[in-house]
Amino acid sequence: MRATTDLPATTSSDNQIQTANKPFGPLRCHGLARREVIALGVGGCALGALGPSMALGAAPSARSEERGLNPLSWLNRGRDSFETVYEASTGVVAARMTDFSLSTPTGMMCRARLAYPVTVFDRMPLIVFCPDQECSGAMYDAFIGGLAASGYFVMAVDPMLQQSNTMGRSGATTVADHATGQAGLAETQFLIDQIGEAAKVLGPRANRVDASRVGISGHGTGAWKALHLAGWGVEGGRADQGRDGRIMAAFALFPSTTPSAGRLRSGAGDQGTLALVAGAASGLPIGAPGSNLLTLALPVQTTHFGGLIGCPAPGGRSGKSQPREARPLAATIAAASIFFDWGLKRKGDRKRTLLELNGRVVEGLSQPLTLNRA
Repeated sequence: MRATTDLPATTSSDNQIQTANKPFGPLRCHGLARREVIALGVGGCALGALGPSMALGAAPSARSEERGLNPLSWLNRGRDSFETVYEASTGVVAARMTDFSLSTPTGMMCRARLAYPVTVFDRMPLIVFCPDQECSGAMYDAFIGGLAASGYFVMAVDPMLQQSNTMGRSGATTVADHATGQAGLAETQFLIDQIGEAAKVLGPRANRVDASRVGISGHGTGAWKALHLAGWGVEGGRADQGRDGRIMAAFALFPSTTPSAGRLRSGAGDQGTLALVAGAASGLPIGAPGSNLLTLALPVQTTHFGGLIGCPAPGGRSGKSQPREARPLAATIAAASIFFDWGLKRKGDRKRTLLELNGRVVEGLSQPLTLNRA
């Protein structure tokens, strides 16, 4: 077995989200404007746009990090959690990204994109991200970086090699497998098994990754894969096929349309694994009554936020340039962060905050958010 990692890269201008009115928006670290960070002397938010030599403030003491004391949590106490992450996600993403690869016992090379906070304070749950078909994990830096900055270790599984035989299954991967998220389930589970290898990128703080708390997310066909691994499926099929019992919560973003669209049901028993499906109102699935499924309607024009995530065709189908939708993406990151705070970190107040998103007017969005429960 062989593991390789690149050197951790600090946040660079390539990872910046451009807002509609300003080139990069206010530089923020978990909701704090740059001048506030300087005034308070809080370090650990390496803003690549300023260069390594321009890091703000002094780094926290080793004793504080050993205790898991996060000064940013104290500074943001009393603030609305959605607003905090939303504002932070419109600026420079305070996260590090690096590539990771691991050879399986059968010789297949599995690749992933890792994202984690610039400064690791607390124990971090693991979030596995499944990209859309033919998209690499690096195409989702804006999304996975936003989640990582909220205190998560994120692993975006690269699906580029899932074109031939899959582990544990005979025969070739089919178009139908990709459309329903069935392709690459075993590879994704293998990488979850090997999270200890991926966590070594953190050096002496590798033990800060909490493998007992696992969430999953995905986009397009990857959204279906995330739902399948969490035990969700369309009525009439086997919802429990491919389910991974370690997954506690699933966030699915713009799941691709399937020919057999119907109500989503869980094969996990009871109400099912906690799941939130986000996308345009017209494309959201319906959950079985009484299940743990929530849906969030986003005011967006494209499924890839104008090219900020994924690999959209140049100019879209119409051949016209599409506006970048940085604000809707920031709202999506904030909603996902709150959802995982509830499902993985067991923060009870986040459930209330999430449910209160229904009808919430967010600055920069054309319409209020709409949240529904099955």
